[in-house]
Amino acid sequence: MPIILTNNIFFLIMSFSLILGSFLNVCIYRIPRGESIVFPPSHCPKCKNRIKPYDLIPIVSYIILRGRCRFCKEKISVKYPIVEALTGVVGIVCLYRYGLTINMVLAFLIGCILIYISAVDIDTMEISIKSILLLFALRIIQVFFEKGFSLKSVFSIFLGSILSMLLILAIYIFSKGSAMGFGDVLLIAAGGAGFSIGEAILANFLAFIIGAIFSIFILLKGEKKLKREIPFGPFISIALFVAILYGDYILKIYLTHFIR
Repeated sequence: MPIILTNNIFFLIMSFSLILGSFLNVCIYRIPRGESIVFPPSHCPKCKNRIKPYDLIPIVSYIILRGRCRFCKEKISVKYPIVEALTGVVGIVCLYRYGLTINMVLAFLIGCILIYISAVDIDTMEISIKSILLLFALRIIQVFFEKGFSLKSVFSIFLGSILSMLLILAIYIFSKGSAMGFGDVLLIAAGGAGFSIGEAILANFLAFIIGAIFSIFILLKGEKKLKREIPFGPFISIALFVAILYGDYILKIYLTHFIR
């Protein structure tokens, strides 16, 4: 039974999503460095001063502080409000897609881990196996929740993973890892668990289209040569999120209007 999305529910989910986005920033910064995500409390990396609670309000504090530390005036990376905003958007999109349901929670958690994977990939050009396993576990739970626990569901999980990774695995093998990293292969395999062949094709198609659009944008800015390699993880993550939430709708529209 669908629920009515009142303003109170919208505000609650948005607020919670933004707060979780702030926590994601802590994870993105600390986990790759092997630091605790609990201790010490949030502080400026340069002057080490502890950040006050009123300076930890997602997005708002960044704007008020004009993107600088209150104490030493060190510039704060714009990635912090971006991650918070993206997490807020993911929360609202999942709410509108599934309503206030368990599936909404699962989709939101998957969106959060994809944001984490993307941000870390941008910073380090690496995707950790732990984050991949967490994504895979969440997808397994989601598939079982949607389709029920059965041999057919188990088969669909592994078939979806295999179908989803075939293209990127081939690129990884033939390029000897220069065009794609093995982390990219594992990422799309984990996120593609439970995909149909159509959803697997859609996820790959979207990943490459988004990557191509980004590359064209860079070229149009006049960047003749990239200063560093472009991580493909963020493009895969966006494609996976779209395919997980709206893959069936997109395929239905395509089959209805373009296949005669």
